[in-house]
Amino acid sequence: MRALVLLLALSCPALAEVPTVQTDIPPVAALVAQVMGDLGAPGVLLDKGGDEHDMQLRPSQMRALNAAQLLVWVGPDLTPGLDTARQSAPDLQSLALFDDPATLRLPYADGAPNPHAWLDPTNASLWLGLIAQRLSALDPANAATYAANTATAQAQIAAMDGDLARQLTPLTQTFVTYHDAYGYFTTHYHLHSAGGLAAGDAAAPGAARLSDLRAQAEQGQIACAFPEAQHDPALITNLAAGTNLFIGAPLDPVGSTLDPSPQAYATLMTNLTQSLLTCANKP
Repeated sequence: MRALVLLLALSCPALAEVPTVQTDIPPVAALVAQVMGDLGAPGVLLDKGGDEHDMQLRPSQMRALNAAQLLVWVGPDLTPGLDTARQSAPDLQSLALFDDPATLRLPYADGAPNPHAWLDPTNASLWLGLIAQRLSALDPANAATYAANTATAQAQIAAMDGDLARQLTPLTQTFVTYHDAYGYFTTHYHLHSAGGLAAGDAAAPGAARLSDLRAQAEQGQIACAFPEAQHDPALITNLAAGTNLFIGAPLDPVGSTLDPSPQAYATLMTNLTQSLLTCANKP
């Protein structure tokens, strides 16, 4: 009898092992956490306050990556260092969300791919479905739970999207950011952005670009400038000196300052909205 009970327990789908998942950045971790729900929690490899473009994993992080069954990440365009690290884990499956053909992809001003695609809620909603599909393939016993959690999360993103669109209606001023990362957000919400000081991730702000923005600021064509977390605000400060440019709080497009949680994606989008709205409410 004991042997029969043990055999039944081992064959029971409810006891199937939930995949161990690692992610790159807090907003992606939040999407995975929403899909997994009570079944498990993903790890996040970006250190708090870290720079995703220069991510280098510590030995403990490499061990966590090697122990995982699945890496859910934006892709090598955002974290090239993670691309190198994952290749040393031959049994690790990878879901690069930015590489999915259904993902809306926008370029930087310099023409290179802009990987900050989660800043469009349409992509975030799509990615929830991609995550659920991959988890269900690894863990078919819990596929119904992943599907139900995904439907709930997608409804929440849709409600958040409508709310943010209403909040951003008063923001008619033109603003500039340190980093040209926000095209997904500004395009989706029809905002007036002069772009970033730098044309892309790898490009440093050029003298001609700074001179052009300075002229626009002096002529009143740009109302506000926003520095960015993990970057020296000096260039923004210098751009604004002697002009009427309002300098807003630093923006954090990857949520590197947030604690990983299922709410981190909504918190990131809400924080970005509230920061940009200071341009509409500036003195």
